[in-house]
Amino acid sequence: MNTEELHPALETPAALDMTVVSPEVAPEPETQPVAMPVHEPAAVTPEPAVKAPAPEPTPEQLAARKAADEGRKRAAETWQRIAGAKESSATVHGRVKSEIKGGLLADVEGYRAFLPASQARVPKGTPLATLVGQTVPLKVIEVDEKRKRVVVSHRRALEEERRSARTALLQSLHVGEERDATVVRIADFGAFVDLGGVDALVPIGELAFERVEKPTDVVAVGDAFPVKIMRIDQGGKKISASRKAALADPWRDHGDLLRQGNVVEGKVVAKMPRLEVEIAPGVIGSISDREANPDEYEIGESVEVSVRTVDYRNRRIRLSTMHNATAVSSTGFAPLGIELKRS
Repeated sequence: MNTEELHPALETPAALDMTVVSPEVAPEPETQPVAMPVHEPAAVTPEPAVKAPAPEPTPEQLAARKAADEGRKRAAETWQRIAGAKESSATVHGRVKSEIKGGLLADVEGYRAFLPASQARVPKGTPLATLVGQTVPLKVIEVDEKRKRVVVSHRRALEEERRSARTALLQSLHVGEERDATVVRIADFGAFVDLGGVDALVPIGELAFERVEKPTDVVAVGDAFPVKIMRIDQGGKKISASRKAALADPWRDHGDLLRQGNVVEGKVVAKMPRLEVEIAPGVIGSISDREANPDEYEIGESVEVSVRTVDYRNRRIRLSTMHNATAVSSTGFAPLGIELKRS
């Protein structure tokens, strides 16, 4: 049997519309390895350890901390005062600790200070080391803020003290008052004395009541005695003083001898320009050439004289070697010459 005859509807594929299409098998895509994320295990944050509370400071510790804080504060204030002394020209004081190369090392309130040899002041001929151990006035001339050190001057501090003392002394000095004096230099015309910061001249005629040939016959450098201020000139640049005026007045102390007609024993102290006889310490009279030839006497020789005239105003006494037999000496006895004649 013909197949086509049995199934006329299947004559054409369109009629049958039964075309079987073999399905195309799509190629499987290439499998790529998939990177799986690696999950790190979560970091476990340790729980903070519970700290034990700090022990409360003891009263002793609190006191020590307070003392340390106060010490630091005081040290800072001290440094500021020392460093500020450079600008203010204030004087500080330091203790000289030792001698080092180029000068001295000093301690100024706990801070190191260098005192150059050129800025130290010691008496002439005295070693620099004599300042070691002494507390001296100082002027700050350089400041090292970083190292907390200073450079100081002893010389400048002393110069300022001297100027201040001189100014104060001149303001308090008055003509006619007495002052203590010390001889610092001797010249042919007198002696220079220190009144405590100011120099004054004591002329040779004001050194003593008696005649003075050379100042060194009466005073020496270093001698101390009171003087009376006689004159202040040029704002204190020139001051004259008198040692004699501050001494006991022999004319007053020996007034009993200075009576006309008294016969006393004296000592020849000068022969030029005429014979001069000292009848008491500081009381000197002269004898006329008509009454005594100076060539017949020697310096230091004892001689009996009588008081002829006394000039209190000018402090002059005229003596005589010629006195009568009735004259009586100040001792109540007749003069030696008269007694010798009697014998």
